Amino acid sequence: MYTTRSSTITILLVFLGLAGCYAEKNSKIEAVAFLTGPVKNNVVPTGNVTFTQNACGENVHVRVYLTGIVPGKHGFHVHEKGDLTNGCTSLAAHYNPEKLAHGGRTDEIRHVGDLGNLEANEHGVVDTTFTDHLISLTGPRTIIGRGLVVHEMIDDLGKTAHPESKKTGNSGGRVTCGVIGINIHALSPLASSTSCPPSKHTQPTFYVPNEQPHDHVVIPLLTTGYHYSPPYTAYHHTVYPYYSFY
Repeated sequence: MYTTRSSTITILLVFLGLAGCYAEKNSKIEAVAFLTGPVKNNVVPTGNVTFTQNACGENVHVRVYLTGIVPGKHGFHVHEKGDLTNGCTSLAAHYNPEKLAHGGRTDEIRHVGDLGNLEANEHGVVDTTFTDHLISLTGPRTIIGRGLVVHEMIDDLGKTAHPESKKTGNSGGRVTCGVIGINIHALSPLASSTSCPPSKHTQPTFYVPNEQPHDHVVIPLLTTGYHYSPPYTAYHHTVYPYYSFY
């Protein structure tokens, strides 16, 4: 136990410098988003995206599997809100807490939510994995409770002269979307008590069904699935109290 004032101050500074990152190294957290969109050419664009962070502060591993996507490249972004009351439209803009210009996933200057492009094959399938250094499942850049969108066109990564290039990558409308929630079935035994605490400054604004308070994260009940009916009304949700936002 630390008893001196200097030791206490040192510990406090380290704590603040790590943005509240006090997770055990083996406390893995996994999040998932189930995406769906309007029917187009008798096909519903749908699928799931899994985010895994093995420890606080580490890169996030992303796995994407989608079907019913028009072949070609499509912008892929985390959006500010997890609000599906008006379908994909109500997810607001790209998640950009640092108010930077739009860019590519590997760019130094980019939105936190800028995840580049996904590419659908000739069968309309996206099946890919990648790692991102900027998004997080904990701390001040958490994407939990935020929206996830696949756009209709290629993201130009902020590299063209189009007026939307530095804002959205000029990637067009929203083809399919969902809300990112904690996969409680994948939490390590330590995660519920030792994971990085959420930041109070950059928490998402999101919609909770059935008029529940908006200070909790929406988490899909994965045992029963994540079902939608037009226009994207979400069912089978629960709230995981540890991730309450104070």
